[in-house]
Amino acid sequence: PDGNNEVEFQNLGATNTIAYTIVWGIFSGPPSGRELVEWDAVFNTAYTFGNADINPSVMDYQNIATHEFGHASGLGHPESTCTEETMYAFADLGETKKRTLNTGDISGIHKLYN
Repeated sequence: PDGNNEVEFQNLGATNTIAYTIVWGIFSGPPSGRELVEWDAVFNTAYTFGNADINPSVMDYQNIATHEFGHASGLGHPESTCTEETMYAFADLGETKKRTLNTGDISGIHKLYN
């Protein structure tokens, strides 16, 4: 950690990694003791990002960013059957359903911080 939350674009190559987020903090124990210290998100420039409402052949930036900022908040990936959740581990070109949080995502945030 360097004291800054950062969003970066890097060429990670032709992998299945669209983006990733590294988080530093304390996310267990009583909510009063939890602390988000810092996060960095990296978007893979091997993918084309944009607005999938305009161009469905791109990775929707808002879709992917909402998922990554969920990680920045301390959320992980749900079970593989939870395909409608924002924190579901996979995304497709043109997908926009992760722009907002689903009920499981909201429950996860409440569990972390209430």
